[in-house]
Amino acid sequence: MTPKTIQELINNAKRCECASFIDGDPVQFPHRYSSRQDIEVSAFISAWMAYGSRKVFLGVLDRLHCMMDAAGGPYRFIVSESWRYLSNEGCLYRFYKWADFSVLCQRLADVYSRMESLEELFVPGEPLEKGVLNLCREFDGVNGIPVPGSASANKRLYMLLRWMVRKESPVDFGIWSRVTPAQLLVPVDTHVYTVAKSLGLTARSSADLKTSIEITGQMAEIWPDDPARGDFALYGSQVM
Repeated sequence: MTPKTIQELINNAKRCECASFIDGDPVQFPHRYSSRQDIEVSAFISAWMAYGSRKVFLGVLDRLHCMMDAAGGPYRFIVSESWRYLSNEGCLYRFYKWADFSVLCQRLADVYSRMESLEELFVPGEPLEKGVLNLCREFDGVNGIPVPGSASANKRLYMLLRWMVRKESPVDFGIWSRVTPAQLLVPVDTHVYTVAKSLGLTARSSADLKTSIEITGQMAEIWPDDPARGDFALYGSQVM
């Protein structure tokens, strides 16, 4: 990277990682809560839903959270099995049916019957990909959750991890400690991939997991202890 590119990325990260970023992003929903478990459940569901039209999926998430709040909050909605009273018929959002949401909730209920937090699927000191594999196995077969061991970029799961792990951020929560910020990968979607490629940060032909690892390596040159901050830097960049 040239000094000019590095400075541009630093400036973009400073500009984008601020409280005003929250309102237009799915991270706004877990920010409604103070309970760790409510934050975690809301974050998982919000990340799961975050694809396609931002305006549309934010509206769907708002309705889901109002429904969960009526049951006592996201965590209570899951463990009380209030989701069992939902109709499993019809489309929820794009490729998701209401039945997919019910299955997702059922798997969450199963996890919380055995552990206090999804964080327990990650073992301190082990490679991050092992924890991601454990997480995918718990939700294997759920529409929208990557197949365990998938070579896809797993953008939404790495975005969830960014939310849960990064500390001292006005956007992210930093409520997990088994994973360090230095272990995180930059969540790669089409925009981040296109910008990274235009800046010469990757030459790969598709936005897969190897691409995310490559881009993260570039961001680690700027933020060695917090490379996922590059997500904000690339989000705020324009295609060159």
